Amino acid sequence: MSVSTGKPLAPEVRKNYSMTLVRRLPMLVAALVLLLSLAACGGYGKDKESDEGTKTTIGGVATEVHGTKDVSGETGKVEIEMYDNYFEPTVLKGTPGQKVTLELKNEGETAHTLTISEQSIDQEVQPGDEAEADVTFPESGELTFVCRFHESSGMVGALEASS
Repeated sequence: MSVSTGKPLAPEVRKNYSMTLVRRLPMLVAALVLLLSLAACGGYGKDKESDEGTKTTIGGVATEVHGTKDVSGETGKVEIEMYDNYFEPTVLKGTPGQKVTLELKNEGETAHTLTISEQSIDQEVQPGDEAEADVTFPESGELTFVCRFHESSGMVGALEASS
């Protein structure tokens, strides 16, 4: 468009160049919005196993999955965060008979419990507090844990034995 003569562009050339930019601007803005939307939704690579956002049924209760974590081989503490009406991660996968200590952190605004009736566990955790519970993965299948206060709202999770 411009020859390196050091002279500015002629007015008609500047006008055509400006009109081209104005016509392309909406498409550029749309592309930028799409790119930012994908990045904000985590559309690029996840570094942990997760089914986050999918619906499932655990122990006969419909719930939304807020992550799945494989803890096979871990012998220390495994963290579970308790939010208002869900556990994160929702599902822990381990080896049959594996014993772990769950480190429960209540990030919600109300009290929650981690209750596993089959193992006589009923640990209440106040908002902002932490507690621990020793659990054993089932020999097969899954073992359901619930919040006694919010089970009907879908606050359930599972210990799942890997095969």
